[in-house]
Amino acid sequence: MKGETFKKYFLLTVIALGAGVIYKVAYMREAFYDAMLSGFQITNTQLGTISSIYGTVALISYLPGGILADKVSYKKLLTISFIGSGLLSLWCSTMPSFGMIKVIFGLMGVTTILTYWSAFVKTVRSLGNDEEQGRMFGLAEGIRGVSGIIASFIVMGIIQVAATEVGGMKGTLIFYGVIYIAVGIITMILLPNPKEVGTDRTFVMGDLIAAFKHKGTWLVCALVFCWYMVYCTTSYAIPYLTNVYGVSSVAISTLSIIRAYGIGIVAAPLAGFLGDKMKSCSKTLAYASIMGVALMAVYLVTPVKPEFLMVPVVLTLLFSFLVFAARGIYFSPMAEAGIPLALTGAASGLISVLGYAPDMFIFNIMGGWLDNLPGAQGYRYIFILAIVFLVLATAVGFYICRYGKSLKAQNK
Repeated sequence: MKGETFKKYFLLTVIALGAGVIYKVAYMREAFYDAMLSGFQITNTQLGTISSIYGTVALISYLPGGILADKVSYKKLLTISFIGSGLLSLWCSTMPSFGMIKVIFGLMGVTTILTYWSAFVKTVRSLGNDEEQGRMFGLAEGIRGVSGIIASFIVMGIIQVAATEVGGMKGTLIFYGVIYIAVGIITMILLPNPKEVGTDRTFVMGDLIAAFKHKGTWLVCALVFCWYMVYCTTSYAIPYLTNVYGVSSVAISTLSIIRAYGIGIVAAPLAGFLGDKMKSCSKTLAYASIMGVALMAVYLVTPVKPEFLMVPVVLTLLFSFLVFAARGIYFSPMAEAGIPLALTGAASGLISVLGYAPDMFIFNIMGGWLDNLPGAQGYRYIFILAIVFLVLATAVGFYICRYGKSLKAQNK
């Protein structure tokens, strides 16, 4: 029994450590925005285009990825995902043309979503019984965060010791490429075959149709869409501090890593605890939205002067805490919205496709604002956009809460 328990948690650790780094290259803009601009010699708009290409491919991969995870061994899928992502990262380290970079990030949408995301979720679920699911996913999320922080600080060191920013980018991409391939090999060797841990029931098309017709699916989808739009705007909080307030690259690298990877370790579990205490994750998200509006309003009225620097720094950390807390629980209201447990997979796929749709267009729009509007004006547009969707998220959150109460009343 002890041997089986050790094996289970060892495998969970290996899988979660890999999950903590597999998205690093695809989302490098979150922590190393300015380094990417100079390293790849591209504009804000072009970086937005790269992000949109990745987001588009990723978006259309969620549904088929779920089906694929039910048809193909997740051991094979995870191995392909890591080794494929590693090869793409090494290719990217050669600093190819902008056209090739677009191809690379498009293919990363395949290796990190189509062959990876649903397989990862299914693997974590298979490692624990029904009573252990919260523990499994909670530990996986925590380990992912720790892995992400360690990798990011190593990368920060690589960039600092490099002679040029381009050299730092090359070193970063090579580092991640090697890590991805190593994790892929470890996964191939250590991960048991699906028959050893059991399999779920296969995908049924009727589930997808039923989920599509269910009102709760669209309510949760709207909530995820609003919060994901807000999450996308946080990618520009760090560039705002460097370009508008002139914060040094060394200080901003540390802050960006803490913001992008460290805060979630505490924020997501805390949000889940509060959601359980309030007996409504949708209400928790609504209150978080209200607090987010207040923080963004302070952002807008804070003078752009050196003596006020600590205000946007603190606001960035507080706002990031809210956003990562929301990310940790914004799928949780599925139960409140009356989505049956049997439709969870199909509903999650639909919610992911539509809820993450901003990846297809929002970075192009925001990158264009920064390229075409002077000084802080582009960033102000981004902050206003965040406020708009926070207000919408507040309305949707409270509506789901009320809708959930009405469902409970009907079932009594």
